[in-house]
Amino acid sequence: MNVFPKYPPTSGSHVSQRRINKQKEAVVHILRTKEPQIRKAFEQLAKRYSKPPKIELHIEQAIEKVYAARVTYDSEDLHGESDDYRMWIPAAKMNDTYLMGTMLHEALHYICTFDGKDICSENEHYVMRLLGDDC
Repeated sequence: MNVFPKYPPTSGSHVSQRRINKQKEAVVHILRTKEPQIRKAFEQLAKRYSKPPKIELHIEQAIEKVYAARVTYDSEDLHGESDDYRMWIPAAKMNDTYLMGTMLHEALHYICTFDGKDICSENEHYVMRLLGDDC
């Protein structure tokens, strides 16, 4: 069920807005073409619940978040941040593959609800691990 790339052991240059912009279409392509696998991973999570929840997947919201991605200089942390509508990627050193994976990871936060309610980040990370991320 892998949708995340395999990360090479290289560091890369500092993230810039230009580099983020170059990765946006690749991340959007993954979200659009791998939607069935993403849905299946959330369905796998739902099996852990005693009563099966109503699953709503908001891929278009994730795509909007990718297009709204911005570089941040507030943190050198290798991990990005996101809310429902935006994501921020630190200007840390990372290769293009890791940058793409970070953007995909942040895009997957807040895109699925169970019974109309957000899923906790621990469960979101469980889904991302099912999808091949190393978070």
